Amino acid sequence: MATSLGRKVSLRAQAAIYGSGMFWDCGYNVVIPLWLIALHTPPFAFGVVIGCRALLPWLFAIHGGTLMDRLGGRPVMLAVVLVGLVPPILFPAFPHVWVAALLQLITGFTSTMTWVGAQTTVSQHLGGDQRYFSRLSFYNRLGSMFCPLTAGIIWDAFGPWGAFGFLLAGSIILVICALMLPTASAEEAKDAGTHVRPKVRLRDWVPHFGDYVAAFRLMAIPAVLLTVVASILNVGTGAIQQSFYVAYLEKIGMTGTLIGILVASPNILAITGTLWLRGLLRWLGDIRLLNAAVFLSITCTTIVPLFSTFTFLFILGLLRGFSMGVSQPLMISIPSNSVPPGAEGASVGLRITMNRMVQTLMPPFMGAVVQAIGLENSFYVIGGSLMALVGVSFYLSRGIMPPKPSREPTLKMK
Repeated sequence: MATSLGRKVSLRAQAAIYGSGMFWDCGYNVVIPLWLIALHTPPFAFGVVIGCRALLPWLFAIHGGTLMDRLGGRPVMLAVVLVGLVPPILFPAFPHVWVAALLQLITGFTSTMTWVGAQTTVSQHLGGDQRYFSRLSFYNRLGSMFCPLTAGIIWDAFGPWGAFGFLLAGSIILVICALMLPTASAEEAKDAGTHVRPKVRLRDWVPHFGDYVAAFRLMAIPAVLLTVVASILNVGTGAIQQSFYVAYLEKIGMTGTLIGILVASPNILAITGTLWLRGLLRWLGDIRLLNAAVFLSITCTTIVPLFSTFTFLFILGLLRGFSMGVSQPLMISIPSNSVPPGAEGASVGLRITMNRMVQTLMPPFMGAVVQAIGLENSFYVIGGSLMALVGVSFYLSRGIMPPKPSREPTLKMK
């Protein structure tokens, strides 16, 4: 298969990138909350442990993305996935809340860098063609449907050791994918219009302040700024879904298998949303569509406590998933179309940095809110606040929205 640049893309490279996007998070979003519940963790500590998963990516995602621009995705991804082999074994071996917090720091960093690498290597090895971004999103949603469901079933059948064994299997798959990634040759780099990757040096792994400044300067581009804001708001609901949503489901008597199904349910229609994306773009345009999808996602999370039956919660999950399937490719492709060549990794790192900031701070904050006003009311207060912020974002983005989508969608890559 050839990219828009005319270069052939091997199935091996595609499989490595799509596999990384499929298994980057595996079933952590089900197993860790269930593990914390099994440890009888108080709400605030529960939120802190969940938030720890996003702390290191918040601090170092820009450095990781810039490092991938400089050295290529393969060496960076290989280093982090090898580290990711260790924590799944240590969680059940040391059943303590603060050990879980420490391990969350590691797994959050390795998982996020794998996801940053999957997005960045689409540009580096697949020519930045929109079709490959959509396929990456498709396989990401497929994995996000398969992994939580499987993790929940294994938790019920085999307990914590079986569930963490499943996470270890996912980590092994990521190592295989990283090993399969190609290394750009001088000829390929010339064809792609980029420089040959330098040799990896120890000092390259140390963060540089200038890289952070350059990444944040990308927000001077209106489309990048809008995408970052929309992504932050959307991830706010994801932080709820990956923490106290599971606690709510357990509270109303759902088993691990049913929780796995409900956590995986958004990804059923997320795949459909991705497939319908081009038609929706012609109707609304990229900016309007992004805002509408984020608003729908937040609404579906906010009203969760109104329902306690599996059927209605499943329907909410499907609707949220459709909005996620629409918004995710836009959040990847809009900045990629807007930044200069060679800054793709930095733009991904910038967005991930802001996302992980929210995912670090939101669970402890919601834990404090839960202790103050109760689990159900916390959904309404936090979700309602996020919905109001979407309205502000839509109002401020009017200046960069075309009055009517009269051209080809901006998912068309440079």
